[in-house]
Amino acid sequence: MNDVVIFYGSNIAFQKIIPSTECRNLTDLIMEIDTDSRSFILEIPDKQLPDRKKVKVKNFVIESSEYSGVKEHVILNFANFLGKLDIENLYIQNPPISISSQIEKIYPQTKIVKQEYNTIKKDDLVNLYNSYERKIKGQKKVLDGLIQALYPLTNSNRSKPVVILFYGDTGLGKTETAHAISSVIGEKLFRKQFSMFQNNQFATYLFGGAYYEKSFAKELLERESNVILLDEFDKAYSVFHSAFYQLFDEGIYEDQNYKLELKKSIIICTSNYKSLDDIKNKLGNAIFSRFDSVIKFEDLSISAKVEIATEMFNTKYDSYDSTEQQIIEDYSIKEKLIAACTSCNNAREISHLIDNTFSLILFRNLIKNKDLDNWKSNIY
Repeated sequence: MNDVVIFYGSNIAFQKIIPSTECRNLTDLIMEIDTDSRSFILEIPDKQLPDRKKVKVKNFVIESSEYSGVKEHVILNFANFLGKLDIENLYIQNPPISISSQIEKIYPQTKIVKQEYNTIKKDDLVNLYNSYERKIKGQKKVLDGLIQALYPLTNSNRSKPVVILFYGDTGLGKTETAHAISSVIGEKLFRKQFSMFQNNQFATYLFGGAYYEKSFAKELLERESNVILLDEFDKAYSVFHSAFYQLFDEGIYEDQNYKLELKKSIIICTSNYKSLDDIKNKLGNAIFSRFDSVIKFEDLSISAKVEIATEMFNTKYDSYDSTEQQIIEDYSIKEKLIAACTSCNNAREISHLIDNTFSLILFRNLIKNKDLDNWKSNIY
């Protein structure tokens, strides 16, 4: 075999290193070999049967999504499977430990390639500082705390992640802040919503189950970004916190099928806790002490609500066509609506109030015109 490459990283990055032609995948070859194995051979006495010919493969390319579609015995006896093939080049993405250990044992020349992710630089921090308040309103203290938390990553001698906990009421800009960080770095945010997982599902997801099941480790390997958002981290049962100890301390995560290392990553956990005492009581000191920074999102001031409402009103108004814009203008509601938004608790409520008001106005106009059309049709 000429080249044997084990690649760890996203599918987009993997596609850049594999050949563009003459490629076969795992699913295709398993089906071919299984078909050959089921074929009947007529045995003739005193006649030696010819050895089965190996399937020739110029470029054997295995994407990480394929492991879930094959039987477990193929995974556990991967070396035997490879022995049935005459392979020129092998490219394999994010293999489970059981496969990578077999490959490295039989092919000492194996190359290990890991995706290089963007890391935050001093210029990125300056860009974040200058652009943050245009995107997230009323959180100046958050910005100051964020810069302090992220600055250590600009040190070339640091490799471990920075782990930050955002807390405060919903709709204040926690998720938007994570998006703002990934935007200045130039990568797509990796986001996991922990509230989606139930008790038994979460255990399998975190600690690993069968090869065909989703796992946190596998999804981390496939991520496209070094900015990781664990949304609603407080929804995870405390019994599962131990799964994150080594990740938060050293940037290493391991389950029964995969192992990976996160270098210079930004790990953001969000929660709706209202105070530090609440966090410590609910999460416990073991996990709380592993956060490099804990940043509170304050309730919005009146001026912040007015600023958010004004921007949202203009943006949503611009999304309608000229006829609908004229209908909205005829009601002269902008000032009253923005004033009403100051009674909302967060940006999400402000958005809903403006959307609902516009919808009500436009629908009332629609009904009025329909009634007029019916009246005209009765006359003529």
